[in-house]
Amino acid sequence: MASRTEYSRVPADEEHGDSSSSSSSGSSGHRIDAFSGDHEKPALMPHYSSPNNLLGTVLAVPMLAVRTVYLCWLLASNPFRKAVHRIRVRRPSWSNSSSSGGGSPEWWPEMYGRMGEFAVLVPSFLKPADKNAPSDRRLHPTAWLDGMRGVAALFVVMCHSSVLCFNWHIHNGWGISDTEHWFIQLPIIRLVVSGPPQVAIFFVVSGYALSYKPLKLSHMRRFADAYEAVGSATFRRWPRLFFMPVLLTFVAANMNYFGLFDVQGWKSVAIPKFQPPGGGDITINNGNNDGTTYWKQIAHWWPTAIMITDPFSKNLKRGGSYPYDPFQWTLPVEFDCSIALFGCQMAFNRIRPRVRLAFMIGLAVYTMKYTYWQMFLFIMGMIVCDINFIIDGVSGAGPTVTGRMARYRTPIGIACFVMCLYVLAIPETIRGAVGTPGYMTLIAMVPKLHHQRRMVDHFWVPIAASLLVLTVDRTPVLQSIFKHPLPQYLGKISYSMYLLHGSTLFSIGHWYLRHIMAVTGVTTQLQYACGIVLWALVFWPTLIFWADLASRTLDAWSLKLGRMMYDGLVCKED
Repeated sequence: MASRTEYSRVPADEEHGDSSSSSSSGSSGHRIDAFSGDHEKPALMPHYSSPNNLLGTVLAVPMLAVRTVYLCWLLASNPFRKAVHRIRVRRPSWSNSSSSGGGSPEWWPEMYGRMGEFAVLVPSFLKPADKNAPSDRRLHPTAWLDGMRGVAALFVVMCHSSVLCFNWHIHNGWGISDTEHWFIQLPIIRLVVSGPPQVAIFFVVSGYALSYKPLKLSHMRRFADAYEAVGSATFRRWPRLFFMPVLLTFVAANMNYFGLFDVQGWKSVAIPKFQPPGGGDITINNGNNDGTTYWKQIAHWWPTAIMITDPFSKNLKRGGSYPYDPFQWTLPVEFDCSIALFGCQMAFNRIRPRVRLAFMIGLAVYTMKYTYWQMFLFIMGMIVCDINFIIDGVSGAGPTVTGRMARYRTPIGIACFVMCLYVLAIPETIRGAVGTPGYMTLIAMVPKLHHQRRMVDHFWVPIAASLLVLTVDRTPVLQSIFKHPLPQYLGKISYSMYLLHGSTLFSIGHWYLRHIMAVTGVTTQLQYACGIVLWALVFWPTLIFWADLASRTLDAWSLKLGRMMYDGLVCKED
């Protein structure tokens, strides 16, 4: 079976900045070959050969999903809001505010307060605003990292959704044959369904986020505090990354036992179905025909959970064979590279900044030369963070930019951003990168060792991802894109969204796709497009709801637990 790229996963939030600013990080992704050995399918979809219009329609749906949920809520609750308004008019004592004059009363905060424990089910974007919160809340200086992580997480889920709805041809390089001229295959456009570039970005973001506080303290010459920050992050790294995945895969094991994964294959798509071992009356590789009991299912799940969370394993690819969610293959990579990065921070904490930067650049060159692409990305994240402090200082004010530099700073940044996106969109070798116009020269420039070790796909993408983060870090206009509320919200739920999307996609997502296609039909392109759109209108709100809930509960609890453990066990100074 041909080996696929090991990029396709999404990171999770990283804890960065001061102790009061924490966000989640971890990365999850998936090796597509873990599902299917058949990489070549005859058509994009049943009966179609021209998917341009279809894909143009489908790609717009996820971006509108959150807005659609909100509008549906307003529409469905309109009669109830009118009824509450009439009640409040009759009983003005319900309101503590002077809501007179016939204006629409603020009924939702009161109703939300009456929900009690059920209020946890209300998505965060529908919760009433906190009146006690400061009105001038400012984003953290590195808030754009969260937004970038959120957008990349969205694209990774779209990538994995595409292999359920279409076949591998949409991932081929544009122009590799006379029939491969589809809109979705064009450079940059193809990034919306490409997993490897997003994972590369996430690893750089992780390296930046994990280095922010230690490097900031080091530049302030608070070396003892920097060592303390690294020690705390190291202690909390394992529970931060693995607590929630273990819980969610336990749920997936239970779902599998009760037959909630849809096992009826969907024709002419890249991944027709996915089901973990066991479940129902399927035996778990034990050679018996007595069916699977519940405890056999759990007994099978437990060793696999130990395998993926093993902190001492030397197998960096151990997550690729994780049977309960292959999308999580990069979690061990995230953990191992994080620990190595903490070692670099400890070693270079007291070194002069420019000398430290030279050492780190040397390490980056070494790791790329010898194909340690995962570590290269984390080191580049630390390098970009250090460059930020060297240029701007810990205050973030930076030197005053005047003259030509001020005039051309934004155009140069945008041009570099577009160039990085172009390189990031390079197809994988198995998808025809060697014959794709516009990328053949880049493939020819890949070092010989990468060809020998079959790491061709891991040369240009890591370099472009690193330069992309550096470009955004030095271009405020680009940062503003990722500081928008929508990317910020996606960044907030990115870890939960990635950990949940696999089980959601191949259970209710797969089941609903088959049934909605039975209603709309697949004979014409319009029928198939309508089916995909209707499916997306259910799948995306469902995924966002569960991701939002998990982010506010499991994710927040894992962060709190790790900090409580460290604060409760650490020895206090006299």
